[in-house]
Amino acid sequence: MFDAAARQSFDEQGFRHLPGLIPPPVLERLRAFFAPLLVADRVPNKAVAQSPEGKVVTNLGRLFAWGDPAPLELLALPEIMDVATAICGDDLFVVQEFAVIKNRGDATPVLWHQDMVHGRSAPCFAMGLYLDDAEPGEGALRFVPGSHLIDEPICDLARRPAVEVPSKAGDAIVHDMMVAHSSEPMEGNALRRVIYLEFLSVELALGEAIYTREEVDNRRRLLFAARRYRRETVPGGNCFKPRQRDPNPRDRRRSVHEVLADIYAAPLQPRAANYCFDRIPATLA
Repeated sequence: MFDAAARQSFDEQGFRHLPGLIPPPVLERLRAFFAPLLVADRVPNKAVAQSPEGKVVTNLGRLFAWGDPAPLELLALPEIMDVATAICGDDLFVVQEFAVIKNRGDATPVLWHQDMVHGRSAPCFAMGLYLDDAEPGEGALRFVPGSHLIDEPICDLARRPAVEVPSKAGDAIVHDMMVAHSSEPMEGNALRRVIYLEFLSVELALGEAIYTREEVDNRRRLLFAARRYRRETVPGGNCFKPRQRDPNPRDRRRSVHEVLADIYAAPLQPRAANYCFDRIPATLA
């Protein structure tokens, strides 16, 4: 799935489309997880917008911190984590997890941006996991190839030729957190849900003083909580085993819900994304 050729393409272009990465049973569990969270007036940690059908949820944060931590399973899937470790190495962690939701007619674009500007001393990337189709010309994600390696202002990068990357439900797109990307509003489909996981190597986080060791170790606990969650909810299922030291062995004596509550009691403040607020239409290559 993510061989040497895929890695070379990712390194050069700054993104890679991975068809069918999410196993169908996991895809169905994730869709069920979202059903109660799309009620605009009842959900915390969310952003809402107006659509022809009324208020709709467009963003959800802290996905592992809900009462039902179903997305946590993603961090225990070999399909997901083999890609993550191929890019970032074994010593990695998830800095944040959230969902971007497009609704027909909500007129909400994702402006051109870089997820996080850094010194490129070590890898970091975002993985978008698609629960619904992103069709050509329907607000699919667009990238400026190679822009993660170019030292220009984001609005200048946004004026370079871009490519659109349509996706099907169950697909994933991985992209470097420095690559310029955006998407237009969706008018055709009724709903599109995409879960984003942002992975950093510990070397980058500590070497560039982006996060403290305490913050990194707190988030590293998620990998071990995810393994326990997957083994408890899907007995006998394939399960990724982290190849790093458990930062808090005492977690093993507590329930997964207790561990998650403790992790999120010390929230991590992600570095702000670098946006271009000019409305620049894509020049597709």
